[in-house]
Order: sequence, then C-alpha cells, then structure tokens
Amino acid sequence: LEEIMKVSLVFGPYIAGHYLLWNGQPLVAVLLMGFGLYYAGWVSHDYLHHAVIRGGKNRDETTAAVVPLNNAMGYVIGFMQGYEVDWWRARHNTHHVVTNEFGNDPDIKTAPLLTYVRNSPAIAKGLNWFQRWQQYYYLPVMAILDLYWRLESIAYIAMRLPRYWKQALVMAAHMAWTAYAFQGQWKYFLIMTLYRGFMTGTIVFSTHYGEDILDGDHKLTLVEQTALTSRNIAGGYVANLLTGFLSLQTEHHLFPMMPTANLAKARPHVQAFFKKHKLEYRESNIIECIRYNIRALSYQHLLE
Repeated sequence: LEEIMKVSLVFGPYIAGHYLLWNGQPLVAVLLMGFGLYYAGWVSHDYLHHAVIRGGKNRDETTAAVVPLNNAMGYVIGFMQGYEVDWWRARHNTHHVVTNEFGNDPDIKTAPLLTYVRNSPAIAKGLNWFQRWQQYYYLPVMAILDLYWRLESIAYIAMRLPRYWKQALVMAAHMAWTAYAFQGQWKYFLIMTLYRGFMTGTIVFSTHYGEDILDGDHKLTLVEQTALTSRNIAGGYVANLLTGFLSLQTEHHLFPMMPTANLAKARPHVQAFFKKHKLEYRESNIIECIRYNIRALSYQHLLE
C-alpha cells in the first residue's frame, strides 16, 4: 500500500502539473511538478536498488526475474527527471561502498564550492575569500543541484559516445518533451528546477555531509562505518513518508535492498544492536541536521 502511495506521489503531481501548466496556472503547476520530481528521486532510488518488486516463493527475494521489472520502472522515472540511470548507479553505488571516505565517495566531493572544515585549522586557513561565506550560502546552493545533476548526466553520456547513442536519444527525447511542455514559459521551468533541487539537496546533505570523514584505508566494519557516517532525520511517519523513507538512512545503508517501507520496522533492532555494541545511533530533526552541516562548514572560531 505504501509503495502505491509513493508512486502516486510521483505521477499524480507530475501529470496534474502538466495539465495546469497548459491551462493557465503555471506557478501552481511547477510547484506540483517540482514535488513530483522531488519524490521521483526517492522512488526511482528504491526501484534501482531492486528493493520494490520482489520474487521467490514468498515474494520476498530479489531474483533474476524481477530485476528487469525494477529496472524498467527506474528507467521510466529516470527519464522523467532527465537523469541518466547508469550515471546515477555509478555515483550512488560507489557512495554505498565507500560512504564518506575521503577521495573515494563521489557524493562528498563538494569542493571548492563547499569545503567542509570540520574543525580543521589547516583547512580553515586555506579558504579563499569566497569560501569564507560558505556557511551562509550553503542552503541557497541546494537549489542548483537539480540543474547540476542534469548537466552531469549529459556529460556522462557525452563522454561515452558513440557507445551510449541509445542513452543520448533518450536524453534528447526528454529535452524535446521539456521544450514542448514549457514553450514560452521557461522561467517556470527554472522555478521548478530550483524548487526541486532545494528540497532534494536539503534532504541528501542532511544525512551524510555533516558526519565523520574517513580515510580510505580504514579498517572499520560496515556497521561501524555506517554509525560514523550516517544520520537519520527524525520526525516519525510524516518525515519518513515525505523523504521516501530515506530519512532512515542508517537502516538503508545497512540493508540497501530492503524495501524502504520496512526500514521503520528494522529501526528498533538496529538501535538495540548499536546500544549493545556501544555505537552511536545518530538521529536529528531536519533543522538540527542543517545546523550540523553549517557547523561543519564554519571556520571563524579556528582563526581566532
């Protein structure tokens, strides 16, 4: 039931938004479409983790028969977003394997725009005049992430031509559809992408970026690494639903192929395991998560 609700939160606003866009309500339209695309990111994430459609005797396994079905849904939603699925997989799967490892995790390579100081005087002294404003422009920068990811997807395809000619045709089809839908109303496309990017970026950055950064040669187990590098977003069922259940980031990194609707069921077991083994279970509301990021970007106190 929750998976049906999540899919409806993608296609419902997206379709309704197009109708309103073509019928004189462009601002309401792009707010709806932006939310649908924001939620599409979480839903396609689940399908491309092969965590939704299950097979096997008890319908609880990821079998060879269901992988293409999960992939198909992931590709459809990826097309809607203007993202190349292979680009996303290369980036995201690497992130799971080397979470918050310096030089290895592509998700935390945010310099020079955002340079996480994390109480390092050496890094603080190396910031240029522009970077010394980063704790203030951090939140506004989230708005450009959708545009950035779209461009990164295009670059990923371009670097692999002619082998990726099919992906190039799909991307061209997406761009043609976008041009048709927004003809004469491009300022609303910009509003939509900034709105969607801000929502997605704020959630994504809240769960890892303010946490520990590890050396690539650490000897930690998966559980120990997850405890140091992941933070859940508190807020109960509402927070879980609005983030596609990826507010439960610790559980997701421990069980990446678990259907996200089941992550809440795993949560008390993970908490008990962490407590037993004296590991910190990190969880904060969204405001506190943002503050963790701002503190990790701050530098003034290190130069006094």
